Amino acid sequence: MTTIETDAELLRRSASEPAAFGELYKRHGVALRRYVVSRVGVGSGEDLAAEVFVRAFRAREKCRAEHDSVRPWLFGVANHVISDHRRLERRRLATLERLLVEERDLAGNPDVGLTLETIHALRRLPATERDTLLLLVWGELSRDEVAAALGVPVGTVNSRIAAARKRLASDLAPLRRVARPELRLNGESDG
Repeated sequence: MTTIETDAELLRRSASEPAAFGELYKRHGVALRRYVVSRVGVGSGEDLAAEVFVRAFRAREKCRAEHDSVRPWLFGVANHVISDHRRLERRRLATLERLLVEERDLAGNPDVGLTLETIHALRRLPATERDTLLLLVWGELSRDEVAAALGVPVGTVNSRIAAARKRLASDLAPLRRVARPELRLNGESDG
């Protein structure tokens, strides 16, 4: 009769037999992927879920499974990976902001489409709205493609876009009085 190893036993064994870690992936990979994708969307979720297992594998010898299951530990690693992803996105926006401050000519040129104020407003959007909007505007995806990328219905995409536009309009309203161009989405025209 074969006994099934606990997660903790597999984790300990993986220190000397790295292939044993693969069994942990088989046991928890689907649930962990589902969790990560639900937090960040399909587009980033697939890569981030893979990153969770890469980091967990690298740290496997340091983990002291307090229970027979390593699931709580893996989900903790997932939260760190998601946080790092969000921080990176905030840094990218902050870098754009610094670029616009340093390049006064660029910031004053409405043809560029990004102003310092627009970057500020984007940074203030909730992550789900910002992700959706940026896929549509910078990713140049259709609303159906954005829905597929995020793993949400098109109606959710539409409501996130509407909410993001409303927030951006509110944040940028004082600037419109100074004749700033409006934020246009793919395929939108003046008419």
